[in-house]
Amino acid sequence: MQLDANALRSKLTGKKIGHSLHYLDTVDSTNRFAVGLAREGAPEGTVVLADRQTAGMGRLQRAWQSPPGCNLYMSVILRPEAAPQEISMITLMAGVAVAEAIASICPAGVGIKWPNDVRIRGRKVSGILAEMMTAGASRAVILGIGVNVNIRREDFDTGHRDSATSLLEETGRVHSREDVAFLLCEGLERWYETSLQTGFTPVRAEWIARSDMAGKRIRVLFRDEVQEGVMEGIDLDGALLLADGRGAVRRITAGDATILKE
Repeated sequence: MQLDANALRSKLTGKKIGHSLHYLDTVDSTNRFAVGLAREGAPEGTVVLADRQTAGMGRLQRAWQSPPGCNLYMSVILRPEAAPQEISMITLMAGVAVAEAIASICPAGVGIKWPNDVRIRGRKVSGILAEMMTAGASRAVILGIGVNVNIRREDFDTGHRDSATSLLEETGRVHSREDVAFLLCEGLERWYETSLQTGFTPVRAEWIARSDMAGKRIRVLFRDEVQEGVMEGIDLDGALLLADGRGAVRRITAGDATILKE
């Protein structure tokens, strides 16, 4: 189903996120395209959408499957007064907004996995990648979001069929991509403004409420280091809090987290 960019532009009239919308049939990466726009002075709230990516990337330089005609590949230019170490909080803020939007379409089983995935019944439906630009006037955060909207299970790469899902697979019906994009932009604007006005505390509370990891035993792999413990939540810097069997709580700032089976 073709994405109706003009209909989306009309819906986003007057909004901060999406007031300027660039829609591309094909691009290597929406984040890379947005970086170029940011360097040219594109204002905060500029959105880049593509029907297809040829080199979409997730965290840790992993490829993001980006076929045409079925999913959302979106990047947003933000210009917060944030230090580089605060980029994790922007990622978590986006996770809350994405989870909220997805739950409005598919209410059951939506959860957030630290640090940057949204899942339905334990299967990944969305990934988030925030990249900070710190060079002079180009200072910005490029927030990339991929959502599996109408991709079918058989069209996933074989290695992801058991770990990924889509809104189509979970609800049994095709969804308008411009409607999903509007929900994402609307939610991002609301939670971004909340974080600017009141800080990370309300975002943190909502993130914990929507997490599917809270209270569960977690394994975190970062490079060659493995840590395990019970997830106690996240702190005000966005770090994962893991409690070991002796009651000590460790802060984890990077890594891949997995819920361990009981």
